[in-house]
Amino acid sequence: MAANDTGEWRELFDVALFEPNRVKLRQRIEHARHAINNRLDALMKDQSESGRIISERIALSDALTTLAELHKIIYARKASTSARGQSGSGSLMTRRSPSSASS
Repeated sequence: MAANDTGEWRELFDVALFEPNRVKLRQRIEHARHAINNRLDALMKDQSESGRIISERIALSDALTTLAELHKIIYARKASTSARGQSGSGSLMTRRSPSSASS
């Protein structure tokens, strides 16, 4: 089964991370999430606790968290930008204080 292959979820994850087109990004994130969840299901059925499997489970969990954060950042920015209209030319950078920018 290709969906259970370690390389497939990683490839789909990378494609989602580097997708520059917002329209395509949502679909890429969903495809990556699906592949990651399929791989998690396959690992749960394995029942062995080898170091390789534990490491992959951690990587899968981290990948799901990263995709969720990416989705939140991209689509929250889109909503806040459209809510401000053209007068909202200030980006998220304007919220940072000068002292936090140097940290």
